[in-house]
Amino acid sequence: MDEQDPTPEASTKEKAIDAADPMATTRAEHGPIIGSLLDGRYLVKRKLGQGGFGVVYLASDEKMMSRPVVVKCLHDAETGNEWSIRKFKQEMEALARIDHPSIVGVFDTGQMPDGKPYIVMQYVDGCSLRSMITPEGMDFWRAANIIRQIGRALSAAHERGILHRDLKPENIMVQTLGGGEEQVKIIDFGIAKVKNSLVSTSTAGDRAAGTIAYMSPEQLSAGPVSPASDVYCFGIIAYEMLTGRRPANPESAYQLLEMQRSGVRVKPIDLRPGLPEAAQTVVLKALSFDAKDRYQNARDFADLLAGILVGDDEQTLLQTPAAEEPTVRDQEATAQQAETAHVLFMDIVGYSKLLIDQQPACMKTLQNIVGKTQDFGRAQKTQQLIRLPTGDGIALVFFGDPEAPVRCALDISRALKDCPDVKLRMGIHSGLVYRMADINTNMNVAGGGINIAQRVMDCGDAGHILVSKRVADDLGQLARWSPMLHDLGEAEVKHGVRIPLFNLYGDELGNPETPAKLRPAPSKLSSKRTLAIAATVIVAALLGTAALFILKPRPATEPAVTVTQPVAPPIRQQSLTYWLTVQKMTNRKEVGEPFDSAGDVIFGNGWRFRFNFQPAQNGALYLLNEGPGADNNTEYNVLFPNPQDNQGLAGLAANQQLNSGWNRFVDQTGVEKLWLIWTSETAAELDNVFREAAKHEGVIADVAHIATVQKYLKQYDKQRLEVIADKARKRTQVKGNGDVVISLVELSHEAY
Repeated sequence: MDEQDPTPEASTKEKAIDAADPMATTRAEHGPIIGSLLDGRYLVKRKLGQGGFGVVYLASDEKMMSRPVVVKCLHDAETGNEWSIRKFKQEMEALARIDHPSIVGVFDTGQMPDGKPYIVMQYVDGCSLRSMITPEGMDFWRAANIIRQIGRALSAAHERGILHRDLKPENIMVQTLGGGEEQVKIIDFGIAKVKNSLVSTSTAGDRAAGTIAYMSPEQLSAGPVSPASDVYCFGIIAYEMLTGRRPANPESAYQLLEMQRSGVRVKPIDLRPGLPEAAQTVVLKALSFDAKDRYQNARDFADLLAGILVGDDEQTLLQTPAAEEPTVRDQEATAQQAETAHVLFMDIVGYSKLLIDQQPACMKTLQNIVGKTQDFGRAQKTQQLIRLPTGDGIALVFFGDPEAPVRCALDISRALKDCPDVKLRMGIHSGLVYRMADINTNMNVAGGGINIAQRVMDCGDAGHILVSKRVADDLGQLARWSPMLHDLGEAEVKHGVRIPLFNLYGDELGNPETPAKLRPAPSKLSSKRTLAIAATVIVAALLGTAALFILKPRPATEPAVTVTQPVAPPIRQQSLTYWLTVQKMTNRKEVGEPFDSAGDVIFGNGWRFRFNFQPAQNGALYLLNEGPGADNNTEYNVLFPNPQDNQGLAGLAANQQLNSGWNRFVDQTGVEKLWLIWTSETAAELDNVFREAAKHEGVIADVAHIATVQKYLKQYDKQRLEVIADKARKRTQVKGNGDVVISLVELSHEAY
């Protein structure tokens, strides 16, 4: 359902409303709410549209210089419907949770004179995406810009636990901001699914949600939905934007489900031959029948597709010469507009020590290697790259594609195998920059995005490809990059700033060694003490030699038999890092933003928290809550794994970052005992216990199963563990030896 007028003439209509005495006719046509002043502030002017259970009106905020706003309320017929009222309140909750420039903003809520609730939202003066889709498909460049914004907005909603469930071109508005720039606004969260909703649940069953033509297979079959469900709807929209039609036009929901099961029969390239084949592959992956085969992150899908479209836009390339450089006027026009850039900063180690005539040759070799990489060529051709000389290296500032600097760095690392004399280190970071003209009127950039990239690179040695945490967080969600990321911890850089770093390497690319700057410093001894120790060692050696001559027995007639003692296998060492994300709550409402903690915070009643884990090795994780149960018997509750987290599996890969589900403190105060069991491989008996507990709301009830758990917990040895709480990073690291490492986490809880 539209919440906005989809026609470009919306603002003209609004201005025409104030003509002399239009209210009598308007009320007769659109109901008694027209002309009402809600809560002494919002003057309702006209109806914009309506859907299954809601109506939206254009109004003006009389306390904000008559600013246009949108007022949404329930149909009169729905005021007694429990499901409709609940979904209406959840829409309020969903919009209140999300603060993103590409999602319509919510300003206020209230009640009408008859008691019906209403929402006041941002008025979007633009047109719907539906009106922009042409029969032959949209311009690639324009489509890429819109797709990228939709992906970021959806990911922001998903991160806040919101699934839209009714994504379609009619619910995507596009504003023109001037200078050809367009801003996307996703609207209508009327049937959104809200995780851990504060709105009380109802015994009334949930209805089928969504517009059939854009539903995912799991929505059509009433199965569980996930962010991948919205990605499927997004895939249909992308298909339609690029080809002018949907991938399927069924006559019924049942027929659509069967068509989805069979796969997309009419490929996008069949309808638009100029579409890059790589773009088709990305769209078809988003339209996979099984949710697990799709992109799990809307931003990943959007960025990848947009990057391909921008790199192969035949219309844009025909209109804009590839070699054309931005003019000074262009530079001035783009100044002071912050953009997210993806920076690859590199320099030649020991460059200043080279002879003067060696330096140009070394730099020329590097420039040739960089210039031949695919991502350099593609980004330069589409003007999505700024090249900056740095004296002893090069900085490449990419726009649009967050993976471009990573791929480019690996290509450079691969090529440098044939150039052993060029010792290169590289650093990658994504952050905000400003485009600007330098003193020679060449395009340059400034800002934290490039500064941090240089700081990251400065921490490396020859061969290293270091990345910032922001880049690692993005890459860690992709299977092709996650195994190559290795956490180095924090490093102190210029001005005493500490930044988390990751080392990127694999398949003989990159440098797996820990950078020298991050290695522990050797202990320093005074010269006198060093000499004293050396003298002691020499004296001991001489005495030992003398003793050998004195005590050595005469050789026996039979040669002595040498007995080789068996060497014990090395003890397995394991390490696991965890931290908590905490959300303060009052009366079941969120207070402030969530924050990270090493576990040392004192929790209040109703507060929520979730665990975050990152192991250093492959293994399996089991997390339990121990507390008093019935008849003062000890009770164990499963926190992880469970059916909602990690697909119910205990196994974790090295460096995989896992976020558990939310847990809430009840009114009973004290100290919560949480047991963390980390095993080198999955434990079949624990898996069985946890599986059965899932059938009893996570409570381990069977006596034999309790005994199994307690058998493991008896292995807890505080003396054997090394627990390092880094309060600055808000992380706790647990280190232990053996195949099973068990740690006790205690969380304090007080009534405030």
